[in-house]
Amino acid sequence: MVAVLAMTTTFSWLSLEDHRSPRPRDSETVAIDPSTSPPASVDRESLQAAIDTAVEECRGVWEAQEQPLQAAAVSLAQWQLHVDAMNQLVADEITFAQATAFWEQTRVQAADNVTAFTEADSGYVASDPSCPTPVVPDGIVVDTEALTACEDGIEVRDQALDAARVSIRTWHHHVIDMDLLRAGKLSPELALELWRRYWRQGVEELAAYREQLGRAEQESCAGA
Repeated sequence: MVAVLAMTTTFSWLSLEDHRSPRPRDSETVAIDPSTSPPASVDRESLQAAIDTAVEECRGVWEAQEQPLQAAAVSLAQWQLHVDAMNQLVADEITFAQATAFWEQTRVQAADNVTAFTEADSGYVASDPSCPTPVVPDGIVVDTEALTACEDGIEVRDQALDAARVSIRTWHHHVIDMDLLRAGKLSPELALELWRRYWRQGVEELAAYREQLGRAEQESCAGA
């Protein structure tokens, strides 16, 4: 297995920050900005206009999630292939030579793809995205379906990003270890021990990511 780790590649030392996803505000407790809040006697048309404006802001958050989600998909596709090859190897479903060929595929731009996700995700979090939710007074009937759909979808997609961060962090550590092993800065014994741990983590974390991603793909924010 040590030979597996010593792939012919050099990866950059990267840092992957642990971010916590922003969450849409609670529709029961968060009012719209006082500067734009309608008076107590607001009519239905004015409140609907405020809700429609909130929907547009939510769609902006939805669109901002696209880049980190896409970057995560690229990076984790490589990690999935890497882990799957090990799964098949230990199950005697493929030969060592076949597993090595799969591992060779995963090394191509692996570090760059981790970096691409880190940068996209950091930019998304730094933008402090939020989905404002106007409070609807009793007695006024307005259409909040689009707003609710966007809020729910954004939250589920943030959960997919949370799962992606966890899984990519593990993949990143393994990429670093392979580089250290090649440079003679990590012993084969320790490299093997670490790989076994990351492989097992990878199986669980990738499954969690796929589950969250599947949920996210069922969501919609109409017009986004």
